[in-house]
Amino acid sequence: MRIEEYKDMIYACGRCNLCHGTDFDERCPELFTQYWESSTLRGRIAIARGILEGKLDYSEQMAERIFGCFMCGRCQEECKKAADISTVEITKAMRADFVDRGIKIPEAGSKMVDTVLESGNIFADSPAVHAKWAEDLEFKRDAKTLFYPGCLASHRFKEKTRILVETMQAAGYELNFLGDKQRCCGTPYWITGRVSAAKDTAKTFVNMLVEMGIDEVITPCPSCFRALDEEYPKLLGTEMPFRVRHTSEILRDIVEKKKLKFRVSIDKKVTYHDPCEIGRLREIYDPARKVLGALPGVELIEMKRNREEAFCCGGGGGVKIMYEDHSNKVAKERIGDFIETNADLLTTICPACEMNLTHGTYAANIEARVIDVAELVAVAAGIVDKEILETDYFPDD
Repeated sequence: MRIEEYKDMIYACGRCNLCHGTDFDERCPELFTQYWESSTLRGRIAIARGILEGKLDYSEQMAERIFGCFMCGRCQEECKKAADISTVEITKAMRADFVDRGIKIPEAGSKMVDTVLESGNIFADSPAVHAKWAEDLEFKRDAKTLFYPGCLASHRFKEKTRILVETMQAAGYELNFLGDKQRCCGTPYWITGRVSAAKDTAKTFVNMLVEMGIDEVITPCPSCFRALDEEYPKLLGTEMPFRVRHTSEILRDIVEKKKLKFRVSIDKKVTYHDPCEIGRLREIYDPARKVLGALPGVELIEMKRNREEAFCCGGGGGVKIMYEDHSNKVAKERIGDFIETNADLLTTICPACEMNLTHGTYAANIEARVIDVAELVAVAAGIVDKEILETDYFPDD
């Protein structure tokens, strides 16, 4: 069993309650949606220990506890003060054990994997549709820097992705693009325990980039960023032959190196949601805030839960696909934090967060604009019109 690799960590859990918190809605989004002891980290660790000792076995009845985790790392952050357990890795191992032992996982998770295997993306679109957002944009086919948008940015945020690329190009970045060759990074595989498919994807992707001579990959998706920068090296047992950067770092460089001039005042109160995958799981908190602080007319107001204590958007760990009601409930809770700030705009720098928080505004029955940090940069630089910031604006997707 894959959890045997984490046996020492599993037995290190002292059930200290840090991962649980003092209230159901304080820290853990899984506990917030399920309310069971087995829905907490310490509960899942107890299950893992029982399995290691032969007192329990994986079962379909256990699936919601294991696959209902958002993998947001909030419990892991608290556990740094105690046993420092790699909670996300243990959850991934438990999911892989499900698959290895032939136990049925949530049906929607299986369908997502099948969709990616068949079509190359999570939306079952053709390769041509996968690249449609990039029509009329000029890419350099011999450029050593690859722009890799990922599924959500390509299929659900076409206008925003175009704005991001136009902003980077205006700042002097020469970008390559895979076009019809682009496929999903593979994140759906390891969050559903399909390790073999994940390895195949990683190997194919890396070989393709090596043949292209790519030495840097830029992506707006934290899941894609971690896939290429963390998961691929683990799966393949080797360092990547290229550098991987998230767009938050690129936008920070544009600001710090004054690659764009900001002439348009935003004139908005803005709050920022920390994506779990570049926040807690990679400790990238400052780049987006430095960008927002450099834009004229932006007043940044922090939500009460921010940085390492930020509440999940509800879109992580495959829960959006497998347990949509749980996902929407968490998104609505996070929108409550936004409402308390009285900010005009809710901004983030993750397509999954942007989608789920937008769904959260519907659940909360409020009219609010959820926007990417790059869009604010583009407005300040005069690349796009200020109208995209308004609540009643609908992207031309």
